[in-house]
Amino acid sequence: MSQIRIKRYHTMDREHVRAMTQELGEKLKSKFGGNYQWEGDMVHYKYSGVDAKVSFNETTLQVDVKLGLLMAALKGMIESEVNKYLDKHVT
Repeated sequence: MSQIRIKRYHTMDREHVRAMTQELGEKLKSKFGGNYQWEGDMVHYKYSGVDAKVSFNETTLQVDVKLGLLMAALKGMIESEVNKYLDKHVT
C-alpha cells in the first residue's frame, strides 16, 4: 500500500475551508466516481483502491491518501494533481 500525505498552512476562515473541501469532494466524485462523506471537519472519500481524507482546523489543511496496489502506480500523478488543486485554492 502506498501513501500520500500533504499538509498546508492556511489563513482562510472555517466556512471558506469547508466550502473548498466540499468542492473537492464533489469534484472527485464526478471525475472518478466513488463517494464521500463528512465526518466532523473531515471529508472521507472512498473509491476502488483509493481511501482519502481531507481534514482541517484553524491553521492547517491535511490530505491523507492510501492507494491500493493498482492505484499505487499512479501515485506521482495523483500527488501532483492534489498539489495543483491546493496551490490554486489554499491561501
